[in-house]
Amino acid sequence: MGDSRSVSSNVIAAMATERDHLVQANRHIARAQDMVSEQHALIERMAEHGHDTTLAEAVLETMRTTLDRMHEHRELIEKAIASERT
Repeated sequence: MGDSRSVSSNVIAAMATERDHLVQANRHIARAQDMVSEQHALIERMAEHGHDTTLAEAVLETMRTTLDRMHEHRELIEKAIASERT
């Protein structure tokens, strides 16, 4: 009897941890999306003033790639939560 309660407690704790990770991942994604938007606006301002945007555009591409990885990570967390429910 003690073993099943221990297992249940461990599953509940793991789900709580995964939910915490999901909340954190969502916060990170929201901030990263804001940063991508800010970088895009910066590039537009730079171009309007005749500045070279090559490096800023490379940074933006890196930011977008990182944001894509963040979305993939969030999907993994969501799958982990779903698998713990079954």
